[in-house]
Amino acid sequence: MKMKFKVNNGRTIEVFQAREDGPVYVTTYSSKGDEEDCEIISPGDFVMMLNWYRYQKENGNENLNF
Repeated sequence: MKMKFKVNNGRTIEVFQAREDGPVYVTTYSSKGDEEDCEIISPGDFVMMLNWYRYQKENGNENLNF
């Protein structure tokens, strides 16, 4: 499954998972469509990242300030 997000600096971020409970690939493309970076996130780390996000929002850090 692929998800694509346009970001405010003209770049695009694509999030892809080939199989259930498999690694998550996060690829950043330049405003011209060239691949700039690719990260591979384990399923466990991805879930931990979502839990961290929820915790921050639920505990008043609406803008994710640090």
